[in-house]
Amino acid sequence: MDLQNFDLNLLVVLHTLLSEQSVSKTAEKLHLSQPATSAALNRLRAALNDPILVRDGLRMVPTSRAEQLAEPIQAILAAIEQTLVPPKPFDPSTISRTFRIATNDYGALLLVPRLTRRLQAIAPGIDIEIWGMPKDVETSLQRGEFDLVVADAWTLRYCKCTEILFPETFTCLVRQNHPRIQTHLTLDRYLQESHALVSARGRVPGHVDLALAQQNLQRHVRVTLPYILAIPAMIAPTDLIVTIATRIANRLAIDYALQIFPPPISLDGFDVAMAWQKRMSNDTAIQWLRSEFAAIGQKVIAETSA
Repeated sequence: MDLQNFDLNLLVVLHTLLSEQSVSKTAEKLHLSQPATSAALNRLRAALNDPILVRDGLRMVPTSRAEQLAEPIQAILAAIEQTLVPPKPFDPSTISRTFRIATNDYGALLLVPRLTRRLQAIAPGIDIEIWGMPKDVETSLQRGEFDLVVADAWTLRYCKCTEILFPETFTCLVRQNHPRIQTHLTLDRYLQESHALVSARGRVPGHVDLALAQQNLQRHVRVTLPYILAIPAMIAPTDLIVTIATRIANRLAIDYALQIFPPPISLDGFDVAMAWQKRMSNDTAIQWLRSEFAAIGQKVIAETSA
């Protein structure tokens, strides 16, 4: 195909033909005459060397080649529109939209309630769907499965568009009246006790195990579980230690009367971050959602510093 001689207006016709699967409906939607739309379809067929739409009984259906083109054509037209058409100011108070956000237990427990309170106050028409973390974050974003993913920065390391929200550290959590841990937690005691590990990937080495391995040390993980919110029920009636994110540990300690101690070994913290699909970077709604999470991150930092 000679792209210089290709009429780019035909992309709009092609996109509409594939969505409407009807020449007459396409003509009506684009405010064209039916002969003009039929002529455009014939030009597309010649340029792409494909029938595009074929008759199946009383209806027209796209060819396999046309189905392959549908998503790329939609993305191209969206990119052109975002580039050439000035975006309308985003007013959360008047918008009706559902955002799909993927996050883990940490985000669901610490950040989503804050976002929900904010939406309740200023965006009555905006809803959110919270999903668990996908196996391949970048692929899921590129497919448009999520508007935003919030997780630790390491998990988002392959994503093209990310932003750090705030740093996080680790804290140890045990039950009240632990028979061997009352006022402080030494490294010897830490290694002698059994541990619970929170991991969505099963029993794999985490921050603690890697730090211990550097000193040729190891701990005994008795229980591995994927959910942070299962920790209180696991810790309260047992003598297990769990080492988790500090802000979550502080929350659980208050809500479930547990004890917190600083880890007896130096542990690198991690950053909480968000990621989005690159082609949606200029979408005013996604920009607004990102700004809300950024503001939440600043509040989290301020609360920690207070």
